[in-house]
Amino acid sequence: MTKSIASHFPKIHFPKQNNLEWLRLAFALQVVFSHATEHFEKKYVFLEFLRHFPGVPAFFFVSGFLIYASYLNAQGSRYFQNRFLRLFPGLVFVTTGGMVIVLLSHGPQELIEKFPIYSTWFLAQITLGQAYNPALFRDVGVGVINGSLWTLTTEIIFYALVPVIARTERSLRSATLLFTFTSFLIYAFGPIIWTKPIFREKTFYDILSLTPIVWGWMFGFGILAVKHYSIIKSCMRFLPFGVIPLGILIWLGLDSNPLFGATNNRLGIFYFFFYVAIITWLAFGTKYLKLSFDISYGTYVWHMPIINLLLIFSTPSILAALALTIAFAFTSWFFIEKPALLLKKNSLKPIGPLQHP
Repeated sequence: MTKSIASHFPKIHFPKQNNLEWLRLAFALQVVFSHATEHFEKKYVFLEFLRHFPGVPAFFFVSGFLIYASYLNAQGSRYFQNRFLRLFPGLVFVTTGGMVIVLLSHGPQELIEKFPIYSTWFLAQITLGQAYNPALFRDVGVGVINGSLWTLTTEIIFYALVPVIARTERSLRSATLLFTFTSFLIYAFGPIIWTKPIFREKTFYDILSLTPIVWGWMFGFGILAVKHYSIIKSCMRFLPFGVIPLGILIWLGLDSNPLFGATNNRLGIFYFFFYVAIITWLAFGTKYLKLSFDISYGTYVWHMPIINLLLIFSTPSILAALALTIAFAFTSWFFIEKPALLLKKNSLKPIGPLQHP
């Protein structure tokens, strides 16, 4: 089975020495600054400008690129083992930290008194229920202990979809393109079609937004990019010129328009195309700068618990949030994530969320 899959695809070549580690860290820091300014109610022109270059869509693109390539390199149980080792040890660590933060606010005795709620939340956080946040936690910080983890739900489901997409391509070569196109249609028209709440205040589209059904087109761009990297390589010198249409779309201020939007996670498809062109150029078309650690995942998953911690102690400092987030990200990398990665069998170099969500 493995040989048949591997022989079906042309060998994928892209530089193993690239700047994706630096870029993933930059994406994670963008999310940190965005959420810190929002929840601390701070206004800085530069940080507001960063909303035009959101980290989450960039993470999704990079995940599509590297996870698809990783699957072709290591199918079967090895693929799922590698994904598990990259994601879940750090997730268990940060979920434990989130629980400690709640107990700092409510008192340690509540863990015994409300053990069923805490245990259900913990289990949800380390599986596929990252969006679950009990009412008991609503008075802690921003009201959601780690709301950013919704992207991990999307990531995990995407990891499971990659083998399906790859195998489907054996008989339907346009499978990735169809997946990308269908996902974009749902992304663009879902908010218009599904407007009535079906569960509490959530619409059907809100529920779909926790899955690659909505965000899959961003992953799909990454898959298409790695499949056609040879074409991208031949055009690499032209990719930096993507800043021109990006600048025009930012100036037009179309926000969440599904074609031309240029702000936050709901980027328009044309803006996204030029955005990932710049990302690709920075990753593969610029001088390689080695990074001896990978704290992008830790930075991403720890920043909201840290923001909540600072709000509990009435210390809404962006610098403090950044410093503590980086400190816990390094702790997670050296004591949790890196030891877990040593258990991985040969595959592509580990990626981040997200090491990515």
